[in-house]
Amino acid sequence: MATELPQAWLAELNDQVALVADPDRRAAVLDEMAYAARRRREVDDGDLIDMLEIVESARLWALDESEKDLE
Repeated sequence: MATELPQAWLAELNDQVALVADPDRRAAVLDEMAYAARRRREVDDGDLIDMLEIVESARLWALDESEKDLE
């Protein structure tokens, strides 16, 4: 496994405002960035799986935050 995840991907992941504003679109962007990092061999298969799981967790968190804002 790589020792660290791509910085650009991490920066996008940490943009909580954008993530809460549009969870599905941001998750799609993060997924594509993860696949692109794998194609460039910046991450291995294990890292890609981890990245995709993190994205799904972040998407679910953002959806929950969006619902809280509506209450």
